[in-house]
Amino acid sequence: MSAQKMKEYRTKLFSDVYAGIIPDRIPIWDGLTPEYLIQYAGKDLMTTQYQYNVDLLVEIYEKGMEVCRGDMPAGGFARNPIAMMFQQSLSMVMSENGFIQHPERSFMEANEYDEFIKNPYDFLQEKLEPRLNKGFQGEVFRARNYAKTILSHMDVGREFGIAEATIIERYGLFKRPFGTVGMQLVPFDFITDFYRGFSKIPLDMRRQPEKLLDALEALMPYSIWMGKPQVVSPLGCNMIMTHMAAFLNQKDFDKFYWPTFNKLCHIAAEQGQAMQIFLEGDWTRFIDNLQELPQGTQLWAEYGDPQQFKDKLGKKMVLGGFYPLTLLRTGTKEQCIDKAKELMDILAPSGNYIFIFDKSALAPSDINPENYTAVLEYVLENGKYENAGDVVTTENKEDSIKKYSHLYPEFKSKYVLTFDEFKKVYPPSDQRVEPLMRAAYDKYFNMIDKGFFL
Repeated sequence: MSAQKMKEYRTKLFSDVYAGIIPDRIPIWDGLTPEYLIQYAGKDLMTTQYQYNVDLLVEIYEKGMEVCRGDMPAGGFARNPIAMMFQQSLSMVMSENGFIQHPERSFMEANEYDEFIKNPYDFLQEKLEPRLNKGFQGEVFRARNYAKTILSHMDVGREFGIAEATIIERYGLFKRPFGTVGMQLVPFDFITDFYRGFSKIPLDMRRQPEKLLDALEALMPYSIWMGKPQVVSPLGCNMIMTHMAAFLNQKDFDKFYWPTFNKLCHIAAEQGQAMQIFLEGDWTRFIDNLQELPQGTQLWAEYGDPQQFKDKLGKKMVLGGFYPLTLLRTGTKEQCIDKAKELMDILAPSGNYIFIFDKSALAPSDINPENYTAVLEYVLENGKYENAGDVVTTENKEDSIKKYSHLYPEFKSKYVLTFDEFKKVYPPSDQRVEPLMRAAYDKYFNMIDKGFFL
C-alpha cells in the first residue's frame, strides 16, 4: 500500500472511532517520547535539545521508525530549554541528566486569593509570571526576554513541524488537522501545579476552602476562552493531562476537582470539541463521575480496572491505556503479548478503543524494544473487526451534553484586546486596510495571547 493510501486508511480508522463507528481495526498510538527517540538514535539528550533542526529531527524520527508501529507520529510535545533559558524558568528546570522536570515550588501566597479571584489573568501577568520566570522581572527585561522566548518557540515549532510532516508523508501516518488541538486548562490542577504547589494546596482545602472554590470558579472564563479551538473538527480535541485528582479522596474530589472539570468538558462539547483526557493514577473510584462526561470523550487511563471501565463507559467513551509500560522491560515476549491479548479481549469488543500504553517511555532503559514491537505487531495482526462499520451506540451524542457556557461571562482582561477594541485606539487609516489589519491582528493574537508558550 502506498504511503498516501496508508494515510487515508489510518485517517479513516480515527475518523470512525471518533464518530462512534467500529473501525476496520484497532487504531494504535506509539508510546515513545521525544526524549526516548533522541536517546534511541544515539544522541546526547541534553545537548540535542539545544540544537533542534529539521535534518537532525528527521534523522531521529527515521531511527525511531525501527521500533514505531503506531498509526500516528511518535514523539509529540517537547520542552524547549532555549525558551526556558530566556524565561529563567523556575517552574521547569533541566536536570543534570538532561530531563526537564517540574519541581515542587509555591509562587503564590495563601493570603493572595482575594487578589487572584478579582481577575485571575491580570494577577497572573502582573504578579505570578515574574515569580515563575526571573527573566520576566522588570518591564524592559520582560519585554525583551518574552520576545526571545516567543521567537525560540516559533523556531523550534517550525523545525518539529517540518520534520514531523516529512515522516507523516513518508510513512502514511495520521495527524489531527492543524488548529484543531488545544491544551485545556483545568482550574484545580492549574492552581496547584503552577502557583500554590502540591504541599500547600491541602492546607488551602482545610483552612480556606471557600476562597479556593471561588478561585476555581474565577478561573472558568479564562479556561473556557483558552479552550476554544481555532478550527472545530471531529478529528480535533482539547487535551487534559490530569494530575491532582489521583491524590484526592472522593469527598474532596467531588467538592474541589470535579465541578469545574466536568463543566469544562461539557462546554467544549457544546463548541463541537471532544476532550482527550489522560487519567493520571487510578480513576476507578471516580468511574461514576466519568459517566457524566459527554459521549465521545476520549479517556487514556494510566491504571485502573479495565473491565469496570468497559462495562460502565465502553458504549459512551473512547477508551485506551491500562497496558503497563514496565512489563515491556521486565517481561518475556510471551508475557507482553499475553497482556495485550488480555486487554484487547476486554476493551476491543464493540469498538470505542484505541491501543495505548499506560504511559510513554522516556529512556531506552524503560522498555525492551523487541517486546515493544512484538506487542504492537500483535495488535496490528489481531486487531481486525469483523463488524467494521457498525455503530457503537444509537444514543444521541447531543443528549449527553449539558449546557453550562451561559453560566459564565466572557473572558475579559485589560491585557487582552480583540481587534474591534484595538482599532478604537489605533484606527485603520482607510477602510480598505481594515480587513487586512484584522487578519494580521487575529493571526498574532492567536499565536501570542492564546499560545501556551509558558
